[in-house]
Amino acid sequence: MSGDETVFRWLNDLAGQSNVFDGFIRLVISDYLIPFIATLAVAWLWFAGRREEETGRFQHAALHGLVALGLSQLAVALINIAVGRPRPFEQLPDVTVLFYEPINSSFPAHPIATIFALGVVVWMVHRWLGTLVLALGLLLGIGRIVAGLWFPTDVLGGIAIGALSAWLGGLVLGRLAGAEAFIRRKTASLGLE
Repeated sequence: MSGDETVFRWLNDLAGQSNVFDGFIRLVISDYLIPFIATLAVAWLWFAGRREEETGRFQHAALHGLVALGLSQLAVALINIAVGRPRPFEQLPDVTVLFYEPINSSFPAHPIATIFALGVVVWMVHRWLGTLVLALGLLLGIGRIVAGLWFPTDVLGGIAIGALSAWLGGLVLGRLAGAEAFIRRKTASLGLE
């Protein structure tokens, strides 16, 4: 048995032991809760600055988050085409599944790539909030392993793609300074600053 499968089995064995625990896992791994919180964190940055310098940094980070998000989505889509890894419940016997059974590729963990792309960007300008987003991303990843949906390497792949997308997003946004200035002028003219 591989290390990936060993860790998967250890975590998946926690499922089905307690209705309270299983209910908590189902809440944590929902398609909406943690991704929505990560999205709200980036949206909050747009409006959160109290001084002009802070507003500029936070709005730059919000745009950086959007670019990183787009890059992470593109990377996941391309890797899904190239890899197409079956999910644990599709290839292993006796897997306890606590959620609906997704039909897309297991690798990389798509929501984890998204949350880590956003979380790293938030962390760069607001440590506390960024740490919260990243911790929730880890909780989602571990929860979906417990629920029988991902292998640990699926989560690690999502983390790597998210972090790389955040880094590349900064480079891309640096090349689009004119576009950033245009967006900030237009949103200011609409009172969205």
